[in-house]
Amino acid sequence: MKRVITIILAMAMALSVCSVAYAENGDDSKPTITIPKEKPTSNNFITASADNRVFQENAGSVNMTINIKNDSTNYDVILAAIQPSGGCIISASGNDTIPKNSTKAVNITATLASSGNTAGILTLIFNVPYGDSSNPSYGLVTAVCDDFSIVRAPSATEAPKKEDSEFRIRTSSVDSNGVCVLTPSGDYGDQLEVRLPLTCTNGYVYDLKVTPVLSNDIEKFPFDIDLVDYTLSYPGSIGRGQVVEFLYHLRLSKKATVGVKQVDFNVTYRNDEGDLKSGTVSLFVNVRKGLSPTSDKDTTTSVPKLIIESYKLSSDKIYAGETFDLEFTIKNTSDSTNLQNVQIHIKDAGETATIVPASGGSNTLYISKIGKGQSSSQKVSLQTAPDATAKAYTLNVDFSYESASTNAAHTANETIAVPILQKIRLKCDEPTVYDDVSYLDSSTSMSIKMYNMGRSSVYNCIVDVEGNGLKLEESYFGGTLSAGSTLAADISVIPSEAGDIQGTVVISYEDVYGEPGEERLPFTLHVEDPNAGMENMEGMEGMGGEGMEGGMTDPGMEGGSKGFPWWGWVIGAGALGGGGFFGFKKLKKRRARSLEDDV
Repeated sequence: MKRVITIILAMAMALSVCSVAYAENGDDSKPTITIPKEKPTSNNFITASADNRVFQENAGSVNMTINIKNDSTNYDVILAAIQPSGGCIISASGNDTIPKNSTKAVNITATLASSGNTAGILTLIFNVPYGDSSNPSYGLVTAVCDDFSIVRAPSATEAPKKEDSEFRIRTSSVDSNGVCVLTPSGDYGDQLEVRLPLTCTNGYVYDLKVTPVLSNDIEKFPFDIDLVDYTLSYPGSIGRGQVVEFLYHLRLSKKATVGVKQVDFNVTYRNDEGDLKSGTVSLFVNVRKGLSPTSDKDTTTSVPKLIIESYKLSSDKIYAGETFDLEFTIKNTSDSTNLQNVQIHIKDAGETATIVPASGGSNTLYISKIGKGQSSSQKVSLQTAPDATAKAYTLNVDFSYESASTNAAHTANETIAVPILQKIRLKCDEPTVYDDVSYLDSSTSMSIKMYNMGRSSVYNCIVDVEGNGLKLEESYFGGTLSAGSTLAADISVIPSEAGDIQGTVVISYEDVYGEPGEERLPFTLHVEDPNAGMENMEGMEGMGGEGMEGGMTDPGMEGGSKGFPWWGWVIGAGALGGGGFFGFKKLKKRRARSLEDDV
């Protein structure tokens, strides 16, 4: 009876382990929301922008399409509420889930006030689940959408409109990113990139169009006229203070005279009442070299110029703390003037000098004479700072020289880019094998810790294993390991051979320029076959003949030798529960490690 109870308990244990494993695996067919453990710390990964920019009222409401972009690689977000502020929108509603690292067009219905045309601002509020997947907490992130306008339906009883006498478009000194827009400059015959940034001073406008004022007067329009239509349009609306930019590629006429020229542009738009308005804006163009305004003579040779014709570095890869040579060739571009007393000074363009003269060297050079149209090659030795961040640095090359014929002094400046790398310093601990004994065709948990000891990030970290009869349960991609950070890679290895198996953990990665690197870490697995010896069970039933039966009968069972031998029951129970026992042992170890990590 005791043996029967033992067998039943072993079978129950096996079934219990199987049911636990099934419950943990879950139902993969059901879509789920990603629930990271940590609460998001910023709103930066959510942005919202209107699709069409201009929306038409329909019976007191507006149907809008908002493009919501979720740049997060960790968090799915759920649209929970929409809060309008300012303008004619009094309420708005919509709901959707925006998965991580995706953009989704969400339909929103907005209710309008009885009067007013200003669109206002919509603040979109999102729930972000985190923490316990069975009972998650929710954080809040927000995104603002204000790049749209609303056109009201006309009303027969509408009161007379107040005349909009102010022209709302002005030339802006900065672009949409707040960066100053420089005056386009060039020599006659050059093709220029002419940037025209415009801003709205009041309310909002839409259907904006720009056309340059063409003229045969070279002082009013110093460009070649070679297009049928120069009109450019902006499809959306522009709110107060918003900057949009129009871009022209125009070639300076060969008849252009030296000096700064004002170029006018005609502008048309519709205001928030739908009225068509027009006006003029201007920008300035600097013609550096051209004809004299009084004599029509070419002034390009009045100032001889030195340029860097070419340069090269002594190594394709320059690492922080290393010395390198800079070789460069300078050219006198003048075809009529010899240059003399040429001094060259090379210095780091940054506030803190990262590149300095090498020990015993100098960053100043002297050339007594460079003939008209001639070149001169020079070389300097430079040293990089050991703590330099991996990036491209700029060297200023300053020239001072004289015209040989007039002794007139001149200066010039050129720049050279020098990319500096940081050597990869990836330290890896020996692989930790959590299971003392591994089992054939079952996963064994391992962990590898990596430390980035360098000053540059390590990219595209991938962990793999090599060895006869070894494979990963699933591939491991660690992504980017930033400078000074640590990465713990947990992997599961499945052996297909029994015995002491020698393997190697292979960690591959790339530096900032995509150059590959690799670390190799050896390990050993002791692998056992849980089914070893089962193949002889059938022969054991008759082992020993009658003498065996007489000596090993069960005294508790009548007839002794008539029934199935007691040891057969024991072996069968062991075979049935063996897999469950080993699986239960591995599951227990993994749960223990999980508890340790949580602590």
